[in-house]
Amino acid sequence: MFFKLRFHLIIPTLISLFVWGCGVSLRVYRPFPKESSFEFVKKMDHIEVKVKEENRMKMGVYDGYFADPEALPNEYGPLSYLIRKELSIRGDRFPLLIGRGGKILIDEYQLVSLDRCSKNLTFVRMKARIQIQGQSEEEFSYYDEIDSHVTNCYLTGSILTLVPLVWYVPYNGFRGNREDQLNQLGRNSLTEFFTRLEILSSYNGSSPVDKFSEPEPPPVKQKKTPAKQEPVDPKLKEIMESL
Repeated sequence: MFFKLRFHLIIPTLISLFVWGCGVSLRVYRPFPKESSFEFVKKMDHIEVKVKEENRMKMGVYDGYFADPEALPNEYGPLSYLIRKELSIRGDRFPLLIGRGGKILIDEYQLVSLDRCSKNLTFVRMKARIQIQGQSEEEFSYYDEIDSHVTNCYLTGSILTLVPLVWYVPYNGFRGNREDQLNQLGRNSLTEFFTRLEILSSYNGSSPVDKFSEPEPPPVKQKKTPAKQEPVDPKLKEIMESL
């Protein structure tokens, strides 16, 4: 009876732990040390921002092995919104694009976590075309991945037996869980993209907020022209020579 009662308590606990461990939330944005406050995204008709086959509810994909692939919406908004937001709150970093107008066409953006029981592959792939008015079209291509053993199979094994738990928990903390991996790769891709966009927009590395007024050099004192010497009185000269 005691074993049966304990068994009924263990099963819901394992199920809850498994469900909690499989949950993935997508929080992709551009990390910035001095985030500016903003109220709304500015309307910029002279700049075209288009993401091919964009789905607001599917910025990332998580394939958990035990279940069907899950579409992950980004809690900070879709990619097109993130680009327009960046142009709105940090327009001084894109002077040519804001001043002349242009096109930002995202041909491909994949943020995927593939669980294959023995290993997990998390990758991001981004391909874009950027054209600023008056300049030729530039291509942007980015790929990065994290190959790890953070999988549902290892998670299940670590819950059911104690020995794998001793290995899995430190390893998970070192490599990061699937949520950490997806969010980190997503943020890295945005950072690289906006850095490239700044270079194409002739950003010189300083903004009105970041500029510091250089101290003015001290005024150079002009050398005084020596005054013309008056002729010495002969009597005074005799007195001075006799001293």
